[in-house]
Amino acid sequence: MSRLDYTWGLKTQDSRLKRKNRSSLGSRVSGFGSTQGFTLVEIMLVVIIIGVLAGMVLPRFAGRTEQAKMARARVDVAAIGTALDLHELDLGSYPKKLEELVLASAPSGVDESVWHGPYLKKGLPKDPWGRDYQYECLGEPCADYKLFSIGPNGTNDGGKGDDVTSWE
Repeated sequence: MSRLDYTWGLKTQDSRLKRKNRSSLGSRVSGFGSTQGFTLVEIMLVVIIIGVLAGMVLPRFAGRTEQAKMARARVDVAAIGTALDLHELDLGSYPKKLEELVLASAPSGVDESVWHGPYLKKGLPKDPWGRDYQYECLGEPCADYKLFSIGPNGTNDGGKGDDVTSWE
């Protein structure tokens, strides 16, 4: 039988040796029997692996930002287009300017009984690149319209290129 580990509440040398040989949490035992942390080479290897993985993943997300902005511009153009159509249903024509969609009361010369505005409750949005949406009233009175964002390049490409239009 082995010796008792405790003699009058004091630990014996056997129990101290057992505790000394145990591996503590967060450290490891090397092949030589000593306890040590991670080496500089191991830490550098982990950092390099993380860098390589980030280098493979981040470029995939970089293109998504521009795609998300284009999608938001399409949604905004559709929402403004819906507001324009509601205006046309109520008044018989599209507004001369987009600002009419956010008016709380009927513009001068419009019967209050047919006005159901504002047609855009939160105001006119800016496109995802921080510019105003472009609006053209076609005909007199406005029988149709063109609504578009000039897109990320900031130039009017006539509805081509990177422009986001209502007539696509």
